[in-house]
Amino acid sequence: MWLALYFPQLPIDRQDRRSADEPRAVILSEGPRRRVMACNSCAEAYGIKPGQALKNAYALVPNLLISDFDEYEQAAHLEQLTLWALQFSSWVCPEEPDIILLEIAASLKLFDGLDGLLHQVSLGAKEQHVSLLMGIAPTPKAAELFARAGMQHAVTDMPALLETLSRVPVSFLPLDDFTLKGLRQSGIRTLGELRAIAPAALTRRFGSQCTELLYKLDGRLPDPKAAYKAAETFSQGVDLPLEAPDTGALAFPLNRLLGSLGGYLKTRDLGIRHLDIVLFHHKRKATRVAIKFLDATANIPHLFRVATERLATITLDAPVIRLAIESTELASLTREGGDLFQKSQAQSSSIEQVLDKLVARLGKDALYTAQPGDDHRPEKAWMSALLEQQQPPEQWPARPVWLLREPIPLSEDMTLHTLPERIENGWWDETDVRRDYFIASSKSGAYYWVYRLRHQSTQYWVHGLFA
Repeated sequence: MWLALYFPQLPIDRQDRRSADEPRAVILSEGPRRRVMACNSCAEAYGIKPGQALKNAYALVPNLLISDFDEYEQAAHLEQLTLWALQFSSWVCPEEPDIILLEIAASLKLFDGLDGLLHQVSLGAKEQHVSLLMGIAPTPKAAELFARAGMQHAVTDMPALLETLSRVPVSFLPLDDFTLKGLRQSGIRTLGELRAIAPAALTRRFGSQCTELLYKLDGRLPDPKAAYKAAETFSQGVDLPLEAPDTGALAFPLNRLLGSLGGYLKTRDLGIRHLDIVLFHHKRKATRVAIKFLDATANIPHLFRVATERLATITLDAPVIRLAIESTELASLTREGGDLFQKSQAQSSSIEQVLDKLVARLGKDALYTAQPGDDHRPEKAWMSALLEQQQPPEQWPARPVWLLREPIPLSEDMTLHTLPERIENGWWDETDVRRDYFIASSKSGAYYWVYRLRHQSTQYWVHGLFA
């Protein structure tokens, strides 16, 4: 089963949505003739349409903002959307200039059926700020044809495929202009009328290209599609339509690039620990912004929040003309079991996500943590360290969160739960320590860290409380 994603407004979708209230158009140059290739809804409201000559568009809207069509940038945008689509299928095939094909039969169970999959794809397209039409069919050519024709009803079996194909206008067929003109002059309006012609006569009148297309549409000819293979490292960039004077204007293209990163991480089953955001300037050295995460993550909303927080602290020396992101360090994700009985409960942010946002906002030198020091005495066993220098928790000894400034004599009955931990150190200075430590609990259920002196084994002292 094939799902075709058709992006009819891809040339204009790369424009910043903050300028949606201004009439904009992308212009295609064909020799001396210049025509409108795509335009936003504001321009359409003034009567501008794709295919219209630029001089006619200017006659309708003198203040029309235009940009030339960039074929390279269109291909780069399609590749970024291909990476984004990898989160929905392992078999993704980009078809330039504006189609992405996904084999989805193996994905239906993962997304709780076809409706669930299409819903997730639609939500993702909205987050990517791209216009999308979808087509579903048993053959890739038919799925692509249905998407271009705006026939978004799912066709999942061959009888329904043949019936639906017969209603498609021939103007949507991917044929050259000469063949399409011949079909119109012959009075053929629908694919059903075209399929009624004998194959030999069809080939003589319109060429083998037309016959092969019909056979691939209904599956009589094989139409193999090579799957897109993601690179070992992620590196994507986007040229900005307008110079960005500050980092606040980078949210739109950054969200687009992070959507591609999300699909890439999904298909590689990895998370990212170190990400570089590269800001390019005109005739100046690029600005590189490094973002590190405490744990490997593939949570794109979290990545976006941290990245925007970090960019907000950057003061630009020159406007940005291009934005890129590069994966510096990838790592396996830490898996955590979910709550079996509270599926609808919203998952709160983890402590790692909160710390990532604080580091992005305040800087890596602003947050400190505690870690064991090179001394066995409890009052000297802790030292402060930068958050990114902390040791893994499994290397830490069992110590209470609250250590008393001065130990106090134990005045109630306690139950000891551990064997004694001998701490005997400090002979080289005035504070000599010779103690046996235990984890103990009171009748109320509170847990304490207690010790006894070697020469006073009957008297216990409270040195700390566990949380």
